[in-house]
Amino acid sequence: MSRCLRIALLALFPVLAGAQGTRTALVIGNAKYESAVGPLRNSVNDAKAVAKLLRGLGFSVVEEHNVTRDDLLEAVADFRKKTTGAEVALFYFAGHGISVGGSNYLIPVKSGYDPQNADETTLRLLAETKLFNAEQAVAEMSASGARCNLVILDACRNTPVARTPRTRDATASGGLSEMQPPAGSLIAFSTDAGRIAHDGDGANGLYTEELLKHMRTPGLTIEQVFKRTRAGVLERSGGAQIPAEYSRLIGEDIFLAGAASLPPPPAPPMKAEPAAAPTLAEITKLAAAGKAAECVTALQQTAASRGAGDFASAPLETLLERAKDDLKDATAPSPKVENAMKTCELVLTALRECLPPDHTQKAALTAKAQNRRGDALLLFGRADEALDAYNAALPLAPDDAYIQFNRGRALQALGDDAGARADFEAVVKSRTAKPGAKKLAQEALTAMKGA
Repeated sequence: MSRCLRIALLALFPVLAGAQGTRTALVIGNAKYESAVGPLRNSVNDAKAVAKLLRGLGFSVVEEHNVTRDDLLEAVADFRKKTTGAEVALFYFAGHGISVGGSNYLIPVKSGYDPQNADETTLRLLAETKLFNAEQAVAEMSASGARCNLVILDACRNTPVARTPRTRDATASGGLSEMQPPAGSLIAFSTDAGRIAHDGDGANGLYTEELLKHMRTPGLTIEQVFKRTRAGVLERSGGAQIPAEYSRLIGEDIFLAGAASLPPPPAPPMKAEPAAAPTLAEITKLAAAGKAAECVTALQQTAASRGAGDFASAPLETLLERAKDDLKDATAPSPKVENAMKTCELVLTALRECLPPDHTQKAALTAKAQNRRGDALLLFGRADEALDAYNAALPLAPDDAYIQFNRGRALQALGDDAGARADFEAVVKSRTAKPGAKKLAQEALTAMKGA
């Protein structure tokens, strides 16, 4: 199946259950890019499909294809005027996108953008003068007075620069960056960091097909639309594509296709575990549901019947992402933190038993598991064990500045200020460290000076 990078940006302002507010949308699809960026195959098809569906859901839709930067700036400015006071306002962009300096940019046609041989300063200048800042679009929509934002980035986030109509990536350094949603908003990615999005077998991409199917289903809230979309993409891609969402939605439930006249049927009871080894689809579903113990048991059964293999990598990475979600924003011990620690320990066991020793992802996954296990141990006040976990992780991922920063936190908790300071300073001085890690390390150093 061919792979694509497809960017869909929507700013959707929800309808409260039973409300009859204004629905308006701006839908843009760009495909005819210059050769330096790379033309696309399905982006206009996706925009047409989304626009058609939205009209059927009661939206007033403005639809444009292959817009330049000036066209895009003008369209967004005009659209903001139409969204004032709207209950539902939606902005959709399908085309190329790129992250530069931690900011996400949408690429218009005829932009003149060419990242080849450009240094970081030149890339930033090119982005600001040739492209359109996605964060700016979100901010403008939020300021319009509509009730809530929904942002969807349907993007391959780490594909290399391609020159075929089958790919929608314009950078060799990785795809888009995370965007934190403002209050009352949800940001969804068609595939998580380090993954690729599949183009699908028809006129639309895999994620778009699943999203459209569930957006038109009556009785589904916004959250349920994305959960079902994620489940469908996971199953159809065999676990290779893992959508993710970051939500700050508030208020009553939102129904795009209206509330169902009858409640949904109850979920079928769980089947007893068959004697035969579970299928990859079943294992993938267990991982997506966060059922770490059942997932690892299934992987061990599969490895026992057919030997260690690549089948284990995607489910184990999914479990580690669930552990990351459980640890997010945690400041003290909690059931979620305990669950994250147990998940990481189970993943470490499965990595030893189910993944071949020479597998290309084994070191990286082991480093992630040890790092997140260390984070949980640190929250439980077990700094000595956390330090051991970080020390096990760092040699496996020496360029991961977050691990070195975390080790500094463990050393600081153990009273080794000199060792902690050395780790924090190393992160700040690193040329490869991500901006977020550098910021955390600098804040830690500042706090140590003020203590």
